[in-house]
Formats: sequence, structure tokens, C-alpha cells
Amino acid sequence: MKIRGRHRQDSAQTGWDSEMTDEVSTVRMARQALIIGGLLVAAGLVACSADPTPQPTSDREPEVTEPRPVSVFEETAVWGEAPGGVRFAAPNGLTVDSDGHVYSTEFQGGHLRKFTPDGVLQWEVGGAGTEPGMLANPIGVAVTGDGAIYVSESGSSRVSRFEPDGTFHSTFGGAGSEPGRFRSAMGIAVSDKPEAFVADYGNHRVQVFDAAGGFLREWGQHGSAPGEFDNPIGVQIGPAGNVWVVDSGNERVQVFAQDGNLVRVFEDVGPGPEIISLNDAGEFYVSSPWTDSQVRLFSPEGELIALVGDGLSGPHGTATGPSGLLYLADTANGVIRTFTRLEDR
Repeated sequence: MKIRGRHRQDSAQTGWDSEMTDEVSTVRMARQALIIGGLLVAAGLVACSADPTPQPTSDREPEVTEPRPVSVFEETAVWGEAPGGVRFAAPNGLTVDSDGHVYSTEFQGGHLRKFTPDGVLQWEVGGAGTEPGMLANPIGVAVTGDGAIYVSESGSSRVSRFEPDGTFHSTFGGAGSEPGRFRSAMGIAVSDKPEAFVADYGNHRVQVFDAAGGFLREWGQHGSAPGEFDNPIGVQIGPAGNVWVVDSGNERVQVFAQDGNLVRVFEDVGPGPEIISLNDAGEFYVSSPWTDSQVRLFSPEGELIALVGDGLSGPHGTATGPSGLLYLADTANGVIRTFTRLEDR
């Protein structure tokens, strides 16, 4: 497949407008807003922006969940319920650094937070807004080896970068279809180089940037053929260095080399998949927030191993710490849950 680099001039003329009619786009956006709006209002949450943002979901009807595998997880803690403690407004993005510290974003409140592995708040920055240092409907969060933090914002179609202590550094992106701009910046992941890989939801592509936010390359276009996308959302770097992308509208996960060459496609990952994470063994978790509110664990070969948790509502981000502890953002319930994998005890 062809990889489009920084000098391609015609990409701004393709994408969203040429791939779907205004009518279909309007219906899809309205359906997405209704789904997430209903869940978040039910959870007692208030939108942080008056501007409607396309929300990730599937256009397909919910499917009957497959028979539940034997659970291999035990819930060990819930963050966000203690009196006087942190309260989350739709927590969604999660990542863990090499020291086990946990970073979270929240879709409605716009905060970026850092916690110890056992949930003690270290700092909190941001807040809902579009000013520098504020976050408009953040989705993903990623941390480099030297501690720089990148947050993708669906509401402002940009990426904000923060220093290891939470100090605001810079932004890049902005709304548009030309290289380096987004129609809702969704998931984000960073490689060892470091390079930032961002799922560009409305432009149906993945874009890659250097550490300073300079555009490097992109791949993908709207469609259902291998290597094409229909509203990509989640993105992660796997233990082998490949880029894993949740192709939400096509209900599959596609795996690419970092240069954009397609490596593999996983088709049966549950209805309405959106967010993905991987552990060191190459197993991967896929969240389906707005269809059946399930988080599924798959083997490296794509075999379903287990469903994680009970009573979840709109679960999004997951992350595995160095100790093997699993962190899960239970978005519409407004909490972060931790799980121990029983077979690892």
C-alpha cells in the first residue's frame, strides 16, 4: 500500500467530504451524539462544550454477546468513590509509564491526572476548554520514555503536550483535512523514537508526528478494504513495535508496521470496538463501550480469552502496569477500576 508523506498535496482534497454525502454524515453524527449523550447524562455528567463533537460509536445494531468465558480477573479497587477524593467526569484515556504511574484523561471534565500505582493523586492539570493547557473532550493519552505526555483532543481536533510534572508545553494539529490536521483526534500512541501516532477519526487515517509535533507521514483512506478505515479510534504500539488500530466502523483491528505497511487484520473483536491496549505478552484488550459495554481480552492470535468486569457502563481505556495490574476506565459510571489476573497470582 502507498504511504503518503509530507509533500503530498492532494490529501486535503480527499477524505470526509468526498467519501460520504452530507446527509449520511449528518445522520451518523446525530446518532453518535445521541448514544454518548444519553449515557453521560444518565451518569449525571454535563457536556463541557457547546459545540457538538462526533462521538465514537458503531452504526450497527447491538449484537447478542457470545457466551461469557470463565473470568480470569478479580476487581481489587475502585477509584473515584471515596468521600473527599477525586471525582471523575467520564474518565476514558489511560496509560501507564515504566515506573507504574497511571495517567488518566476525562472526556467531560477535561482533566489530565497522574496517580501512583495504587491510586494516590500526584497532580491534576487541564480542565474543560480550548485555551492552551486546557483540554476539549480528550480521548487518548500516551507517555514517552523521558516522561513527555501527549493528549489527543477530539473536541478541538488537536494534540496537547505536557512536561513530566504536568506543565503545559505545546499543541499541534487543529481542525481540517490537510496533512497535520484532524477531524477529531482520537487515540494516540508514542513509539520509542519517539513518534506520535494519532487516529484521525473523520479523515479515516492514521497520522504520524515527530516529538515536536511536526507532520511526518500518514496512511489510510475511507473504505473497508484491508488497510482502509471507517472512523478509526483506538491506537497502540504493541510489544513488537507494530501499530494496532481499532477500525471502529468496520468492526476490526488492523495491525501495521510503523511505516504504514499492513501486517495483519483481526475481524472478530466484538461489536462496536473503539479502544485497544496490549500487555507485554502480546495479548490485547478491546473495549466496546456503546454496544454491549464489554471489555474483551484476546490472545496474540485473536482467540477470545475472557470478558473483563461486571456491571460496566461505556468502558473505554485499559492499561496494564508493570506488576500486571489491569486498570480500566468505566466511563459512564465515572470511576477507574483495577483488576488482578487470577492466574498470575
